[in-house]
Amino acid sequence: MKKSFAWIPALVVVAAAAWLLLGNGEEQRILDRLEQIRALTEVRDRENALTRLGRAKQLSTLFSAQTRYDLTTLGHGITEINSREELAQRIAAGRSKMASLELGLLAPQVQIDGDHATVGITGTALGATHGGDGQFMDVHRVEIELVREDGDWLVRGARHIRDERAAFDGD
Repeated sequence: MKKSFAWIPALVVVAAAAWLLLGNGEEQRILDRLEQIRALTEVRDRENALTRLGRAKQLSTLFSAQTRYDLTTLGHGITEINSREELAQRIAAGRSKMASLELGLLAPQVQIDGDHATVGITGTALGATHGGDGQFMDVHRVEIELVREDGDWLVRGARHIRDERAAFDGD
């Protein structure tokens, strides 16, 4: 009796399709996580201290316990945050200064390597601070690092790449 191996090409095609679908699924999960963070970060209404802290705690659960932010290209050095509680406090303090904040995420480029991922993305921020001189507009290219913990993608940190306001200002 001859053995038929005609099923092997079909198996290879199915395996390749599954790999592509799983990869795209993980990429979409990462992009969904960043969208969730973007939406929670926005400031649309006046917030009291309790609301601000609640939002900050909610946001901090989307980050790993220890995070690192490299802002050397902006002249701010590297900031390491050693707990979600510290992160929530910093988020709440930052939100207390904001009268409004709208964010945009443009041109994401996701790279996944096992349980680690990086996303190169251009972020826009349009907002106003309490007592500030009108609105501000910021546009920056950043690289966000994520790690998969217990099946969920969490932000581990970010690195500022460049200020791109000139491209939006028409300079």
